[in-house]
Amino acid sequence: MRRTERYRELYVYEKDCNAKMLAMICSVPEANRGDDRFQQAVNLAGHLAACRENWLDRMEAEGVRQVGWFDDRCDVATLAQRFDAIEARWTQYLEALSEDDLDRDFDFPIGGGRRYTWRIEGQIIQLIGHAHYHRGQVSLLVDQRGGETVDTDYLFWANPQLKAF
Repeated sequence: MRRTERYRELYVYEKDCNAKMLAMICSVPEANRGDDRFQQAVNLAGHLAACRENWLDRMEAEGVRQVGWFDDRCDVATLAQRFDAIEARWTQYLEALSEDDLDRDFDFPIGGGRRYTWRIEGQIIQLIGHAHYHRGQVSLLVDQRGGETVDTDYLFWANPQLKAF
């Protein structure tokens, strides 16, 4: 399998995980949503959307349309639409991505007039791992607030005939 095909497949998996994460957040009973832990789960989901928005902007447009990385008051009502929009953009980006593009460097500002150069493939790998990390945090916070958690392990996505052991 070509690298581009692998990353497209992994993004289909990520979109499934995002849907499960949003469902987990929405499963928290209304009575338990006033707690800081619920807001932290929502904020982490918003952060994942911001990461996808910002890194795609950096890879396509040198970071000229950046959004805040963290929103301490992210609104749960905005998450589904935000994820739908960024997932459509990333799906389109990955569909157009060539093997040569994965080896291409991109530059982006890092503050103080400085710029950083990194490879497209490196950033795609970073985003995959970063999403796993924060979705795990969201799952824990949802569980603490009485919501329903869902296993998002790749093993069970790639092999739906298996059941979590």
